[in-house]
Amino acid sequence: MTTPALQLSGLEYAYRRNVALRGVSLAVAPGEVVAVTGASGCGKSTLLHCAAGILRPDSGTVQVAGQDLSTLAEQDRSALRRTSIGIVLQFGQLVPDLSLADNVALPLLLGGAKRDAARAAAVQWLDRVGIADEADAVPAQLSGGQTQRAAIARALITDPSVVLADEPTGSVDSRAGQDLLKVLLQSTRDRGAALVIVTHDNLIAASADREIRLRDGRIQHEVTLR
Repeated sequence: MTTPALQLSGLEYAYRRNVALRGVSLAVAPGEVVAVTGASGCGKSTLLHCAAGILRPDSGTVQVAGQDLSTLAEQDRSALRRTSIGIVLQFGQLVPDLSLADNVALPLLLGGAKRDAARAAAVQWLDRVGIADEADAVPAQLSGGQTQRAAIARALITDPSVVLADEPTGSVDSRAGQDLLKVLLQSTRDRGAALVIVTHDNLIAASADREIRLRDGRIQHEVTLR
C-alpha cells in the first residue's frame, strides 16, 4: 500500500475546557484531495493547525510522509513546514512590504537558497498561477484573488508533499473563488501532493475526492466523491 502523505491518528486537543478535537483519525494519500467541512467551531481549523505542526495535540499523532511530528523539536517542525507542508490561509497573510515575488520566494530564502535562484523560482510560480506580470507589486496594490494566487504559489514553491488550505476562497467573490480553486487543485494534483481543504463551500467540497464532515470535534461522516 502507498504510504499516506498525511496521517492523523486519534487527535485530541482542547483550549482549556473547550474540547476542539475528540479522537480524530484521517489518512490522506499522495495526490488525494480531502475537503473538511462542518459548522463553525466544530474543530476544522484546529485539525488543520495540528496537521501543520503549529499546534501540538494533547494526544494522538501526526505523520507527514512517515515523519512523526511529535518526535520533533519546534525548530525541526518549523523546518518541516518550510519543506514538506504548504499552507494557504483565507487572507493569504503575505508580508505587506514585500513584492509578490519576494513573498513567494520567502520559503526558499528561509531554507538557505540564494536570492537570485529563489526569485527566479518565485517568478516561475507566479507565472503558473497566472500573475507573473504582478511580480514586483506589493499586496496592497492587488485584488484579493491575486494575493491568494500568490499565497498558493508561496505554499507550493518548495514542492511540499502535503498542502493545507484553510478557507482559501473565503475572502474573494464566487467567480474568483472558482478560479482559485482550479489553480489550487491543478497545481497540487499535477505534483502528486495531498491536499486538505477546510471549507464551508459545498461547491469546493464537491471538487474533492473525499469529504470529511466534523461535528463537535469528531468525524460525523465521510463520503467518497470520486
